[in-house]
Amino acid sequence: MLKIILCSVVAIMFLSIDVSKSQADEGRGMISEKIVTSQSSKIVAVSMDKKMKQSTKLKLIKTYKGFSSPTGIAVDRGGNLYVSNWSGGTVTKVDLDGRSSVFVEGLGAPAGVVFDKKGDLYIADYSKDVIYKVKPTGKKTIFAKGLHTPTGISFMSDGDLLVSNRGSDEIVKIDKTGKVKLVAKGMRTPVGVVEDIDGNLFVTNYGGGIIKVTSSGVITTFSKDFKRPGVGIDISSKDQIFAVDNGDGCVRLILDNGDTEIVVDDIGGSVALLIHGNILYVGSWNTGSVYAYTIE
Repeated sequence: MLKIILCSVVAIMFLSIDVSKSQADEGRGMISEKIVTSQSSKIVAVSMDKKMKQSTKLKLIKTYKGFSSPTGIAVDRGGNLYVSNWSGGTVTKVDLDGRSSVFVEGLGAPAGVVFDKKGDLYIADYSKDVIYKVKPTGKKTIFAKGLHTPTGISFMSDGDLLVSNRGSDEIVKIDKTGKVKLVAKGMRTPVGVVEDIDGNLFVTNYGGGIIKVTSSGVITTFSKDFKRPGVGIDISSKDQIFAVDNGDGCVRLILDNGDTEIVVDDIGGSVALLIHGNILYVGSWNTGSVYAYTIE
């Protein structure tokens, strides 16, 4: 019970106020347990979690446990799972056999993670205001600097990296050389962003709602159904937009008119989300777990 309360406190600190570098360090210190780093250790995989209330639309197929405030999720070309531990300053790799290892360490407060087509991993470091690029060998370099609490990240169709600049209420993009360019401003504490097949951007705003930025730059509020959107937002192969509602502890499917349907609920501290193939992954700060669901 104490651990759950502590994790909830840290989640509130991360998502409700701007965190300075020193505050981020203090927040990480509040977590009493660190993620297992042994190469031979295994993250627990559970076929079903009786504590999770099931949606009739999505079926829970696996639970991965042992993370420290999971904020970003990515899957490489080999099917290995990568999770950023915001309060642990690391990124964990979970292989196909369930074995876990620390893939990247020495980070400040890692948030969004995403792979490019070459297999390099990009990490948004919330407290250090940089984007890291990590080779498959684990070699880490700074890809871009001068950001403002970068949180959710994703790639555009042209290869530029989208970044939600939480601290400046902006969405920016970064080209292959690391040059940063403003895409949209005047957001409401943006924490996640994704592009659809038509070049429109959808932004999760912790300050309220989902914002749509058209390819021509027109900004509108797309959905008001969310109590408090989290970092995770993604689009399926069927062009379905899914996003976490941190305030309601659920995942919502956003319809074309902006209305939503709850497809998974009872995920306290829901922050991260990724769609890979027909699997939807959701990360919970309260439980330190990542849940995997099938998308029909």
